[in-house]
Amino acid sequence: MDDLLQKIKAGSQATKDIPWPGQEDNIIRMRILNDQDYLMATLAADKIITNVTVANVSKYNGEVETQLLYRSVINPETGKNLGAITDFRLILTPEIKVVLVDELGALHDEHSPDPSNISEEEFDKLFETVKKNAVETVSGVSNIFTLRKLVVSLATSRK
Repeated sequence: MDDLLQKIKAGSQATKDIPWPGQEDNIIRMRILNDQDYLMATLAADKIITNVTVANVSKYNGEVETQLLYRSVINPETGKNLGAITDFRLILTPEIKVVLVDELGALHDEHSPDPSNISEEEFDKLFETVKKNAVETVSGVSNIFTLRKLVVSLATSRK
């Protein structure tokens, strides 16, 4: 549990170094995304695809995904993005995108797991920790379902 709690508290500070897909000697760093990243990715996609319809929703969702990956992938030496988004698009093939999306999902799962994957005992310990130190603990949770379960649990315990 302490390991889970430390990972959750790390929140968007959590990173993982991985090789760029297909290039074992080219190491990149992936970081957990925060609310600001999701907002900025959506706003950027909205500027590119201004009229989302049933016909182009897949293209829009693909652009949001690209924007999220752009914000998640950083140079481990500089801590900055790998250039401009236009440059990133040039190296982001569909096959590489699939690998990076999977890596990002695994990183999020590791540091802010879905409550359905947390044992009741682990969740109870997390719940008690949140009751003692809510701001520090909850600020690191990036999984909305974990936050929702914590809020519901806290609200029902106060009755």
